[in-house]
Amino acid sequence: MTYFTILHWFAIIVIVLIFALIVALTIRNHDGKSSLFPPILATLFIMIVFATFAIYGLDKYTKVARLENIVQKKVLINESFSISGQIRNIGNFKIGQCILEVKIANDSLEKIGTDSAIFVPKSALDNIFNWGEKSATIETTKEFVIAENLYTGEMRNFTIFMRYPPSYAKPYTRYELYCH
Repeated sequence: MTYFTILHWFAIIVIVLIFALIVALTIRNHDGKSSLFPPILATLFIMIVFATFAIYGLDKYTKVARLENIVQKKVLINESFSISGQIRNIGNFKIGQCILEVKIANDSLEKIGTDSAIFVPKSALDNIFNWGEKSATIETTKEFVIAENLYTGEMRNFTIFMRYPPSYAKPYTRYELYCH
């Protein structure tokens, strides 16, 4: 659940006041020949879009967390790995939820000589007419909730486990943190 800060409420109040002002001006300047529904509906739509972007932007810059002491270990017996570490709220507001997005990619490019990759041309028809050949997945992405209700300055430990496909010869792991 996301928590609204004082800045969120201020932005919503300003947007509602602007909407009310525009609707009042529209009604005041109404000539009686046309309908009031389209301009009010257009204003409502624009204000909803603006409010969505404002809330998203405020969430991005007011609810900030940092990953610390990250350790990644492979578990070869079941072809999985674990990521463990700590998450700390470094912002000035309470965070409702932090999601860690983990991406695993197969490092499938063959390296030669001076670290240049081999270019293998591929036709667009290869994708259409696959003829039953199974192509390996290029990237696998999963999301994990690693913290909820994280107060200002609070630190929590987390551990996640994720399997990687056995077809990956050299799995490359990347992760990103999203808090709201």
